Amino acid sequence: MLTLSATLVRPKKNAPYSQKNALKSMVVGEFDMISDLTKEGVVVNVYTAPGQSARGRFALGVATTALTFFSTNFGIPYPMKKLDMVAIPDLLGAMENWGLVTYTETFLLIDEKLSSHEIKGDAARAICHELSHQWFGNLVTMKWWTDLWLKEGFAQFMEFDAVNHIFPEWKLWDTFVQDIMLRSAFVKDAMVSSHPIEVVVNHPNEADEIFDAISYNKGSSVVRMLSEYLGRDNFYRGVHNYLVKYSYNNTVTEDLWEELEKGSGQKLREMADTWTKQVGFPLITVRQNDDGKCVLVQERFFADSSLSSTDNTIWDIPLTLCTSDDPNAIKRLGIWDAKTSSLKNSTTVITPLAAGDDINNKIQVPAGLEGWIKLNPNQASFYLVNYSPTLWKRLELPVKEQFLGVPDRVSLLNSVFAFARAGVLGLPVALDFTSAYVDESASLCWKEISRNMEYYSNLFREEPLYPELQRYIRTLFGYVMIRLGWDADSSTQADADEGELRKTAIYQLGLANDQDVIKEAKKRFHEYIGGDSAALSGDLRGSVFDIEATHGGASTVKLLQDLHNKSDFAEERNDCLNAIGSVADAAAKLQVLEWAVENVRSQNIHYPFVSVAGDKVGAQVAWQYVQDKWAFLSKKYSAMTLGSIVCGVVSRFQSEVMAAEVEAFLVGKDTSGYQRRIDGALEGVRLKSVVFCRDREILTKWLKKRAA
Repeated sequence: MLTLSATLVRPKKNAPYSQKNALKSMVVGEFDMISDLTKEGVVVNVYTAPGQSARGRFALGVATTALTFFSTNFGIPYPMKKLDMVAIPDLLGAMENWGLVTYTETFLLIDEKLSSHEIKGDAARAICHELSHQWFGNLVTMKWWTDLWLKEGFAQFMEFDAVNHIFPEWKLWDTFVQDIMLRSAFVKDAMVSSHPIEVVVNHPNEADEIFDAISYNKGSSVVRMLSEYLGRDNFYRGVHNYLVKYSYNNTVTEDLWEELEKGSGQKLREMADTWTKQVGFPLITVRQNDDGKCVLVQERFFADSSLSSTDNTIWDIPLTLCTSDDPNAIKRLGIWDAKTSSLKNSTTVITPLAAGDDINNKIQVPAGLEGWIKLNPNQASFYLVNYSPTLWKRLELPVKEQFLGVPDRVSLLNSVFAFARAGVLGLPVALDFTSAYVDESASLCWKEISRNMEYYSNLFREEPLYPELQRYIRTLFGYVMIRLGWDADSSTQADADEGELRKTAIYQLGLANDQDVIKEAKKRFHEYIGGDSAALSGDLRGSVFDIEATHGGASTVKLLQDLHNKSDFAEERNDCLNAIGSVADAAAKLQVLEWAVENVRSQNIHYPFVSVAGDKVGAQVAWQYVQDKWAFLSKKYSAMTLGSIVCGVVSRFQSEVMAAEVEAFLVGKDTSGYQRRIDGALEGVRLKSVVFCRDREILTKWLKKRAA
């Protein structure tokens, strides 16, 4: 890491109370407290409910290390003498109040024996996210909500950088690519209902709606792209200058561009504006000529490709690639200026397109006639790449042989299925591509396969093809289960990747009706409920609860309700809520909802609603309940919480008929606090309807061919 100065710079305040941040807080209650010091002598306190302080040790260790990390990397010390962090049972998420940060319990209380690796990671990220806000958000605050991303996008990026520093064995930047970029930001930004990162906000009441995947996840993805383009040292030098210059003041996005340009000595603003001021992101299609050169074509990517012809948005794109000639060498071609079909900031010699060829949105780059080519190595930039069928086939080799790293193997898998759903590629191309992952060892790749299999399982669960799809899934994940078994041996007990892979395999095999897995899951569930906490690791608890609920009845619901009510461990309670609605019986599902609104805290109430709505019967039960109890739910819950309930239920539908029914019901209802989310949910429903009609027979034929 670049050493900015031998001495940290403490910005001067012009007046005793000149800070411009909006967040102040005071907490009154009965707490236990544990404390530690950072290397710089800052006191860090963690406050918990009485008797829970031991579960605050993990958070305390993360916080003390993170404060030092941020102070060093920003070149600016934490500006106060102490930092308090408080676990509050009834809080949703976390809030970065200056010097007194509040968290929901799952973000601050970790049980070293009972917590899953996933929740540990979530907690570490949440802590680092809120602490980075002490600089991005509190020390320097955006001038207006239009620039919310300056706070949230940067905090999201910084949380990953900090946790990666504290726990390098977690390889968290790989997780960023999958969970933040591919599975969230791209999904939202491929929708017609998306919005630019810099979105116009006319009134503070509109601000709640932009605390979303665009401000956070696309914002942080663009920050990551710029840091890769500028170089990490240059990037942090610009960040340091920005924080020093605007300490205790307000900023707009252009202020950041100015300091990043000064810190790096590179022009940035024109390129960066195409990513923050425009909605959407580019799809680059690679077409190989007979002479081996590749023509690249860019266009905006839509989740429904039939919409692409109506949009002419273009971006300045940092172009990088690697090839089979030297898989480990990343070639940096420069910035593709789509307006001129040229490369800026580049020493790469490119061949002009043929005379008379349509040059709009196209560029030609050198590549070999044989072998494979992979654009955007490590998924460093915010765009997707589609290849010709021949080039897709060639990419199977570097996946199988793992010449490509985990981010690339995950992004290729994600992309090929995204293109299939959009209608850019045929579904068989995506399904055939999964054969390259049979011997895959990385849990993130299997998680990607799992999510795509779950998408098609949910879509076709009521169709005749479903048993054959289940058989295919059992074949895929059965090999993983044979290799791993149910329990880690003592030498791999702390292996987070293996734990995640085991959880994914068990969950998928349960959905696919693997009788051996179901039998063992039910056995372990009842041992755990009976008091044997060793029967289930934290990684497996949620999957096993879900399997038991799916194949159980009213008695299972009662067991989960009782465990939820008596447990003092928030993570365990949430596992109950995520599983409890999976029970098959409609009457039992309705009883779950009636119980939930009386017994579940408001910040967690969407969990049982989403769980109940997980199948066709449950979606109807939950939606009818929402309609019947609209006045009650609107009065009991905030707009943000009600929006989570409504969108969580509605997003489970998959027909135009149901989308229209939802729209009709909501006419005249006050959805101003979550209308953007409803628009996105309904767009997703309509997309599923298109995929269902287009791919039902295609998938049936593919499965029959595979079984022959």
